[in-house]
Amino acid sequence: MTIKSFNTLLTFDANQVTNINLVWDIEELNYKNSKENKEDKDDKAHIEGQEEEEEEEEEEEEEEGYGPTSFKPSFSHQIFPDEQVQGYEPCKIDIYFGAGSLTSYIDTNYTLQSKNLTNVEGELIKVFSKQDPPISKQLFYKYIEEKEKSFKPIGKKIHEYAIIDKESGEETEFEVYFGRITDQAVFRYHEKLQIFVLWYIDGSSYIWTDDPNWDIFFIFEKKIIDGEKRYGIAGYSTIYNFYHHPEQTRARISQFLILPPYQRMGHGKYLFNSIYQYYKTNDGFYGPVYDVTIEDPADEFNLLRNYVDLKNIMDEKLFDNVIPDLNANNKSVFEEIRKKLLVPYKQSKICLEIYLFSKFLGTPNSDPKYKDFRIAIKKRLYKQNIGDSEQIEKVKQQVAEENEENLRLEQEVLQELQDIENERNGTNIKYVVKSKESLPPSEPEKSKEEIEKDRLEEILQLYKDLEENYHKTLSSLNLISK
Repeated sequence: MTIKSFNTLLTFDANQVTNINLVWDIEELNYKNSKENKEDKDDKAHIEGQEEEEEEEEEEEEEEGYGPTSFKPSFSHQIFPDEQVQGYEPCKIDIYFGAGSLTSYIDTNYTLQSKNLTNVEGELIKVFSKQDPPISKQLFYKYIEEKEKSFKPIGKKIHEYAIIDKESGEETEFEVYFGRITDQAVFRYHEKLQIFVLWYIDGSSYIWTDDPNWDIFFIFEKKIIDGEKRYGIAGYSTIYNFYHHPEQTRARISQFLILPPYQRMGHGKYLFNSIYQYYKTNDGFYGPVYDVTIEDPADEFNLLRNYVDLKNIMDEKLFDNVIPDLNANNKSVFEEIRKKLLVPYKQSKICLEIYLFSKFLGTPNSDPKYKDFRIAIKKRLYKQNIGDSEQIEKVKQQVAEENEENLRLEQEVLQELQDIENERNGTNIKYVVKSKESLPPSEPEKSKEEIEKDRLEEILQLYKDLEENYHKTLSSLNLISK
């Protein structure tokens, strides 16, 4: 717990002190205000006793769910250095968004006028929409009360689906919309939405440009409030259209985000399949879509991708005629998968690995075919990972040789200057530049055997991780028991 202090400099974890709130209606804000007022009164008395504390917990449990949907960021380093906020008071950062409109308001005691070292409001404003920056509390409350209910999804509706809660059995409806960045409504809405990638996708960047090659897919939750149809954002994906000869498009998924309140519910597969389905029947920027690729996918996204792609391949029975050997020529199968499902060759090969892996479950390690299968994957992993390492070592060696050459040239130039001084002063001083040998000794270099051993251990670990991920995919497909 952070104790109030006006004299001691305090450092706060930006992720822990930030609350992001999605607001559907004014009643949620009123509830949150009444709850905070009650907490402020309790703070004045600090801790009145165990009995009152228990009563408060009971009240909170009874009223849970009335306030805005609230969650914390995973990353803040692109907003606050080292994900830290510094100042002299307990730090409060509440960021409110209209659930659908994304109209925003920042509630913080680290304002533009505060004397704290970190200007929270100022730093946040830098990364918010320039066209639609955060507004005041009064205007935000007025907007939520009067205008949020009139928000309608941006773009063209291309799909709808329902998610059933496993515990309550309650059904919630969702709709998927498509838009191009050239549509100013899409561009403007995305500018408000993209701050979420800074909070939840490590190393992400903004799309500030009006580059016409960008497509965007949105998921909106649909619910009825006071008899009116209302919408709130649940997730989105940005796609870049690359040219593919002669008149085709390669669609590359750049960002793919399901907001925290909607994660682990199955939305990822619906959004992914919506992207596939749209491009099967609609042209990209340059013409028909050749395939759909991914930009630098994270491990968790790879799990989703493998699940979606393998399920679609199996549903279409496209592996029924495949040669069950990773070293066999299955190009015709992969080409059919690309044409029908827009899955690229490399990803089809990964799906084939998982598919064949399922056939070897329970097979003894000594089985010749299973052994060949494992060796083929380890060779791929070696080439994919160690091959890069070998290239890096070559570059390092080239740099070292260049450094030695630069050192020699520096020695010659400095000695020439010293010779001029020697001739003028009648001296015979030799200028010595510290050579590589005279520098402090570095750690002893590893032998080739030690390097190879480290590489093999790395491959074995990669293979172990890969098997674990393949098990997860097969389990999700109900091909093996969880």
